[in-house]
Amino acid sequence: MSMPRKVPVLLHVKENVQYARDCQNRQECLKAIRLILDGEATSEQLHYFHDHLDYCMPCIENYNLEVTIRQLLCDRLERKAVSADVINSIRSKITEIA
Repeated sequence: MSMPRKVPVLLHVKENVQYARDCQNRQECLKAIRLILDGEATSEQLHYFHDHLDYCMPCIENYNLEVTIRQLLCDRLERKAVSADVINSIRSKITEIA
């Protein structure tokens, strides 16, 4: 049985901090959020994004949304065994399409 995946915690808004209401790099930040949560971000991406979170409200909100969605999926999805016949059938269909 596989180990349960560690789900990151939600970020909290700090008091007395003036956060930006708009992100100048929204698409790049969303990519970085997903890389971070997938464990695929480089150290440079991690460093940049953690510094960026100190002042960017949209990115905090996007990060928390991604974490919440992943947590809901983990809570709702169930691993089930699949027969070798089904696996082979899927593989053959993929091969046909490719």
